[in-house]
Amino acid sequence: MKIPSNKMKKIASAVLLGSTLSTASMAHAVDLNVVLLANEQDEEYDAAQVFENYVESHTGGEVNVNIFVGPQLCGSANECFEAMQAGIVDLFTATAGGVAGIYPPIQGMDIPYTFPDDRTAMGMLSDPEFTDYLRGEILDATGQGIRLMTMTQTGGWRNFANVDHEIHSPADIKGLRIRTIESEIQQRLVRDMGGSPTPIPWLDVYTALQTGVVDGTKNSISDIINMNFQEVLKYITLDGHAYMASMWLMGNQKFKSLTPEQQRIVVDGSALMSVVQFGMQPRKELEAYAAWKKSGGKLYVPNDEEMEQFRSYAEPIRKWYIDTYGEQGQQFLNELNAARDRAKERVAEERESALQ
Repeated sequence: MKIPSNKMKKIASAVLLGSTLSTASMAHAVDLNVVLLANEQDEEYDAAQVFENYVESHTGGEVNVNIFVGPQLCGSANECFEAMQAGIVDLFTATAGGVAGIYPPIQGMDIPYTFPDDRTAMGMLSDPEFTDYLRGEILDATGQGIRLMTMTQTGGWRNFANVDHEIHSPADIKGLRIRTIESEIQQRLVRDMGGSPTPIPWLDVYTALQTGVVDGTKNSISDIINMNFQEVLKYITLDGHAYMASMWLMGNQKFKSLTPEQQRIVVDGSALMSVVQFGMQPRKELEAYAAWKKSGGKLYVPNDEEMEQFRSYAEPIRKWYIDTYGEQGQQFLNELNAARDRAKERVAEERESALQ
């Protein structure tokens, strides 16, 4: 995707002015460079477009939003966070695995089977108390350099998919080479189940599946279809071992450089991004499951007994996590579990009210 010349000028302006913007200079347009390392088919792009329209229209053009898709300004989460600290990137979205580069305890979100269901998961990630806690943690971890704007999800539920056979229980993963990201928690889950975790860059996964370097992967149905993995994968087991949380983060110096009114608008626009991503994913899954069925792929839903076997692998990973991150890790899990309890209670109350 070619960057228009006017966008290049805006980037240059942002880099030159970044940290020196003052209240007096706010009469001129302020640029916000928004980066997502996905593609235009992903819900992050839809969310970013909504943010762009909301912020630009509500500030009367005082704040100008530039959206960059893919590795144009940075190529990985760590690179994007460095670019954010340098004032080149202003707003960036990452999964828990990506955010772990600046705040390692957030990996607790990837402890398998932590999120019970869609509605509760949405409530957990939009919980004000948990969001405030995590915002403070990330600000402290980055020397007040990066602030959490909002949490949402990207891609839905991770499930086990492979080319070889149907997976009914953890025993069926034994011997399979499963693609993972560079995450100890994700690799440990596969290893504990008897599989061989194999970290492979996202853009190389199709070829790795096609050539037999790996036998399967851990992805959501929408990610599988977006990358045409249905052409090589044959089986998906809907065990839902992880809910793919996503965070929108912003350079705190840039945020502080905005006027109070602009800050309010950016905060409200960020909240809209969360809503968009929560809503777009179920819609995209309709088409994704239809494409999977059309390809001849098989879906398996574990029964209660089989799910108990899958969930039994969570506790050893939770213990490893606490041993690794100590009191800070335990505090993170306490906050996450409290958010889950509050979300469950809200869902139960709302359900009961609706059923009257």
